[in-house]
Amino acid sequence: MFTNTEIITVFHKTIDVEKRLPTWEKHLFYGIYWENCSGQSEENKSTGKGMSESNEILCIIPEKSLKNFIPCKDDFICLGDVKEKGSLTIMSVKNFRYGSGKIRHIEVTAK
Repeated sequence: MFTNTEIITVFHKTIDVEKRLPTWEKHLFYGIYWENCSGQSEENKSTGKGMSESNEILCIIPEKSLKNFIPCKDDFICLGDVKEKGSLTIMSVKNFRYGSGKIRHIEVTAK
């Protein structure tokens, strides 16, 4: 599988039972394909707006990088090994962990 990024960080939200406060678990993934996608789409003409931009990322994580955690919707994702949660929120996670072992992966899109 083609990769272009050595490492990404995913922050997963959990709740501390004793304190009843949100906490963030940091998960690192290695050997990733990361693509910045941008585009434009035509808005509804009844609203009076013309074009709107759509900036998101596509991240392909090979099955061998998953270990014991799969990213979830609304987790935060960052390029590289970072200490604090970033500004990209995971919008969808698609499971492609079937077929040949060389191509099993998950696809994550984030904005």
